[in-house]
Amino acid sequence: MGYSSNPLLPKARADAVRLLVLERLPVAVAARKSGIHRTTLWRWKRKWLKLNEHVQLTNDNRPTRTAGAQFRLAACKWHVPTLSSRPLTSPNALAEWVVARITYWRRQAGRCAAIVHAHCLREGTQVSLASVKRVLRRLGFVTRPKYKRKYRAPVPRPVAVAPGSLVQTDTVHLVHPTTKQRVYLYTLVDVYSRWAYAEYHERISQQLSYEFLQRGQACFGRRFQCVQADNGSEFGYWLKLTLEAHGTTLRHSRVRRPNDNAFIERFNRTIQEECLRRRHPEPARIARQLLDYLAYYNEERLHSGIQYGTPLEMLQRC
Repeated sequence: MGYSSNPLLPKARADAVRLLVLERLPVAVAARKSGIHRTTLWRWKRKWLKLNEHVQLTNDNRPTRTAGAQFRLAACKWHVPTLSSRPLTSPNALAEWVVARITYWRRQAGRCAAIVHAHCLREGTQVSLASVKRVLRRLGFVTRPKYKRKYRAPVPRPVAVAPGSLVQTDTVHLVHPTTKQRVYLYTLVDVYSRWAYAEYHERISQQLSYEFLQRGQACFGRRFQCVQADNGSEFGYWLKLTLEAHGTTLRHSRVRRPNDNAFIERFNRTIQEECLRRRHPEPARIARQLLDYLAYYNEERLHSGIQYGTPLEMLQRC
């Protein structure tokens, strides 16, 4: 019989053993009434006897009910629990030092299993991606989704065939929890190389958006051919005409469809979690903080979308 985790099995074993012990039915009859084989019933009885070693039994291994006996029927444990199917030894289990390295990179990078696996391979730790996922799930670093998301067909986007061919931009609105003061973070990311750029401002406008894109293009070192943004007021018609006059196309995503700007939306989440730590930025430190993080993001941080390389490595290949 295969291993089963049915929670009603202990009670079923108890009912079968009661037929054999209390009602004193023959093994074949008790097994037939319980719907099991007689050898299975014998194994259940041996487990029951081991479970009740503290109880005084007669020679025929049945509980006595005499007044002089030290046995009480209520002291008998009847539910025979299901034993664990875990093997006593696991010769093919991962070594403890491999699990330690997986745990280290997970806590160091705070990234998904694929990134942790890439870090392990870079340092020489040979382990499969499936093993990394299994270890992270067992140690509680990741959990399975509670529900399946509804499938939505991907939205066609311009193909990014070279650096600068498609750049996505957006603004992150940051609200102070106490003063309710609103500040803004301009962000952009090159879809081909995942190179990113960001600036901090206390207001937004189309003029600021144009200046931000010009400074980002100067840092990038290549001309932006197509810029994709949402339908915010800072990416309006004036900005569209100004960019087209300089040879850059401005493309707007669909209304209430953030998946159209998936790359920049993911970068917005990353910079808030890893750079700002989900806190309101301090104006005196935010400029240096952004500069240090962008250097790390573009030169050191591994990206699963570009074969676990860095944006700088992608730009150097072109």
